[in-house]
Formats: sequence, structure tokens, C-alpha cells
Amino acid sequence: MKTIATAMLLSVSLVVPVLWAAGDSPIQARVFPPAAFAPTDLLVRASIEPDDRNRSVEFVIDSEAMFASSTIQLDGERAPRTKEVRFRRLSAGIYEIRVILMGTHGMRGTAVHRLAVY
Repeated sequence: MKTIATAMLLSVSLVVPVLWAAGDSPIQARVFPPAAFAPTDLLVRASIEPDDRNRSVEFVIDSEAMFASSTIQLDGERAPRTKEVRFRRLSAGIYEIRVILMGTHGMRGTAVHRLAVY
């Protein structure tokens, strides 16, 4: 029983996602669900600070077994503050999810999230 409890604790610690974004970044990202078993759908939600320089947001998911991306055009300050993308039927693996905000003069901010799907 103690071995099972230790294995469960280790599994939970490996599943807890890691999110990185610069403190002053104009973009933040959340991934739902924060832990999953394969096959699973993953929803990535970006929160974008309104700014006239905002031109697009790119959602990227990358692992050893797959790569996918989706780019959404933004209308500067008038664009919605939240954008979402769903990645469907992910198999087991370690995934890196990047959300990249592009502006009139290049990249304005990035949020990176790592997730283990079992």
C-alpha cells in the first residue's frame, strides 16, 4: 500500500503543469485540463492585453510524436482579450505548449506551458 501511495504522489508531481511567462508580458496562457490521461482534448486559452500593436497570436503544441500550430489574426486594440484553441485526441507524452503574441515589430510576448499526458 505504501508503494502505491508513493507511486501516486510521484505521478501527481509529474502531471502538475509548469507555466512560464515574463512578468511584464502582454500575454498569459492557461491549459485545460491541467492533468490528463490519453486520449484527451486540450484547451489553450490566451489572455491578451489590448494594444494597437497586436497583430496575431500563435498557439503551438510540440512533442516527440506530434507538432501542430494555429495562428489567429488580431485587430490591434479592438481585438477580443481572450482567444482559445483546442487540440484534439492527444496521445500519451510530454507536450510543450507555446502561445506567441506577434506585433507590428515582431514578437511581443510568449507564454510556455509543459504538460504530461498519461
